[in-house]
Amino acid sequence: MDKLIFLDIDGVISTEKSRYALDKDACDLLGKIIDATDAKIVVSSSWRRNTVEDTKEELTTVRDFVPFPFPYADRIIGVTIRAYAYVMQGIHLAIPRGVEIKQWIDTHIHSDNGKNWNEKVVGVDFDYVILDDDSDMLLEQAEHFVKTDTRLGLTEDDAERAIKILNQ
Repeated sequence: MDKLIFLDIDGVISTEKSRYALDKDACDLLGKIIDATDAKIVVSSSWRRNTVEDTKEELTTVRDFVPFPFPYADRIIGVTIRAYAYVMQGIHLAIPRGVEIKQWIDTHIHSDNGKNWNEKVVGVDFDYVILDDDSDMLLEQAEHFVKTDTRLGLTEDDAERAIKILNQ
């Protein structure tokens, strides 16, 4: 069974404590989740780039906000679309991140690119967890969502909950 982590970075593994650079303790907790579940990562953060390769480069090139290479770059298999907003005549309509995640699941989870999706079953064919400090997920994603504290990032309790979701 496929196991996926939809990973936001700011407020999850980049924290106030680390001055919004990658936080080693939070990254270690992400590693705990990966070790316990063998999950792959889909980056749903504003840190994502247009391609997986560009995103890996963004996360592994050491600079101020990346004080060490992201240790799980080899686990990144995807990035969600950027459906930020629709602006027309001065009206801003936000697109929830949950929609970006649903689009990725619907078109990438299986090699058939979403064909026969009605035959795919969460918990049978795949499981996923969303790690994010924002709440703009879809109702159908509620049982897969671990909301982190923006200031603290990923905590031990969050990691345990994510492991439980992925290994149910």
